[in-house]
Amino acid sequence: MTRPVDDTVSLPGNIIDLPSNGYKFRLYSSIFDVPESWDEVAPPNEFLRRKYLGVLEQNPPRGMRFTYVIFYDKDQPIGISYFQISHFRPDRSIKDVDTKDKYPCIIRAFARHLKVFVAKKFDHNLLVCGNLLLTGEHGFHFAEGKLNREEQFRLLEECIRKVHAIWEEQGLYIDGIFIKDIEPQHLPQTRVLVDKKYRKFTFHPNMVLNIRDDWESFDDYLAALSSKYRVRARRAFKAAKDVVRKDLDLGYIRNNNQRLYQLYLSVMDNASFNMVVLDEQYLPALKEAFGDQFKITGYFLDGELIGYCSTLLNDGELEAHFLGFEEACNRKCQLYLNILYDILRQGIEAGAKKVVYARTAMEIKSSVGAVPVDMLCYIKAAHPVTNKVLPHLLEYLRPPDDWVQRKPFKR
Repeated sequence: MTRPVDDTVSLPGNIIDLPSNGYKFRLYSSIFDVPESWDEVAPPNEFLRRKYLGVLEQNPPRGMRFTYVIFYDKDQPIGISYFQISHFRPDRSIKDVDTKDKYPCIIRAFARHLKVFVAKKFDHNLLVCGNLLLTGEHGFHFAEGKLNREEQFRLLEECIRKVHAIWEEQGLYIDGIFIKDIEPQHLPQTRVLVDKKYRKFTFHPNMVLNIRDDWESFDDYLAALSSKYRVRARRAFKAAKDVVRKDLDLGYIRNNNQRLYQLYLSVMDNASFNMVVLDEQYLPALKEAFGDQFKITGYFLDGELIGYCSTLLNDGELEAHFLGFEEACNRKCQLYLNILYDILRQGIEAGAKKVVYARTAMEIKSSVGAVPVDMLCYIKAAHPVTNKVLPHLLEYLRPPDDWVQRKPFKR
């Protein structure tokens, strides 16, 4: 891999002992310093392997820094952990896009301005275990049979304290720690985090569609829908009958990247929540690194690119990644709904076991068959007083979660 230009503090493989007897870790600030033993310990999950992490490090959201950890039992690597350091301003990340007035205008306006005022006060450098660009458990992994899950969380928590202290010694103040997207079946084992004053909270769920074994084609999926939702699907297909779909190759992506980024920003600007803004070169770099494993599908109307979606085939799962479209074309052609169907079609044809649609737009995703999976998040403020009020603050700032889960399949 080619080393990116980097003006951050370098942490080239420093070795640090952990309080738990016999365990230690090596710490790096660049994936390009990390040895090959990282991939030997990493799972098949592409988002925790050096190729993807290198793409992101070379094309990061503005101001984002990275930390990479390899855990050792004596001299044997047993696990890895991945951290992002990001400046978080809730007033820039949380938007009020709800147009359904439940209260008189003056009351709603006051509530909105109060939320913005509070959000501006919550201005933090966050040390994030996980990936702010993704939904799912992409922050750490331990080799099978080495440690039970509770021991893994204990080592992780000890490591985070050390990483926090090391960055502050280098002059980077960390206001809070965010452990992102723990799978819900691990709730009992996360008690060690609560004991260390981490605050548990849930955000919007991950929307996942499990592909049934008997779906050998997209028509098999349609046959599994109730008549109401099958009619709805065909109505969406009809609305987009003049839209042409094309798999975009690297040359087209590079030559038209400004348009792709413009479409991405169009969707991002209307989203209720964004913690990061993509670097303009991120998607072309992913395509160059992953080839056919990473697909960008373009949607054309009268020869003009009006939208796109991107997916990555990841260890038997098709991950829906970033997308963009013109809102006017979305309304006219039901473009977003067609994109959801097209991603599922792609997953079935690729032999994937599930489609990961990620967060946001939960109701429309459930209408194609995705189900919500609540992911556990844990956060801890550096200041003890802030940490005590953190759960109430998070609940106040979180975007609304008022949606109805649709169940489109035959009973």
